[in-house]
Amino acid sequence: MLDIRLIRTEPEKAKAALATVGVRADEIDALLELDRQRREAIQAVEQVRADRTKASKAIRDEKDPEARQRAIEAQRAMGARVQAAEAGVQEAEAAFRAAMLEIPNLPHPDVPVGPDESANVIVRTHGDEPSFDFSPRPHWDLGPELGILDFERGVKISGTRFYVLVGMGARLQRALIAWMLDLHTREHGYVEVYPPAMV
Repeated sequence: MLDIRLIRTEPEKAKAALATVGVRADEIDALLELDRQRREAIQAVEQVRADRTKASKAIRDEKDPEARQRAIEAQRAMGARVQAAEAGVQEAEAAFRAAMLEIPNLPHPDVPVGPDESANVIVRTHGDEPSFDFSPRPHWDLGPELGILDFERGVKISGTRFYVLVGMGARLQRALIAWMLDLHTREHGYVEVYPPAMV
């Protein structure tokens, strides 16, 4: 996810770069408006909390019992204001986050501009291209037939272009990960770390 500070400080640069990947300028303007609303909501909740703290101190320092009781009653109403302000922040945060998730990363300046992957340029190749005495079939045909790839479940779980590895497909993935970790731990001084992960 892009850092909103980059878009906020250099909106025209962000618009120009993102236009090359199909993001319209008005989408960036809408995102900036959601960011403004979110920051205003955060500022409002902080102000209401500060007011509540100030009122609590005033109640503590109040010597007159009647004035103190009136201040306590007013403080109860302040709790509803705080809750409303906090709900406003949550709503603004959710709208902002949803919009941010729709904005792709800035493309590298060297990436060719085009409607799809057909505009991609081969930068370099390694080795010889293999030749076969049969017509090779794509993985999206072979995987489901072999029962190692499930595209439909992947799309249901995570959206377009995702897949689920099944059976030997999942086992192969796990073996490749284990091989990479073993190789780099033994030969390149890699220290394995397993951080917490959210799914």
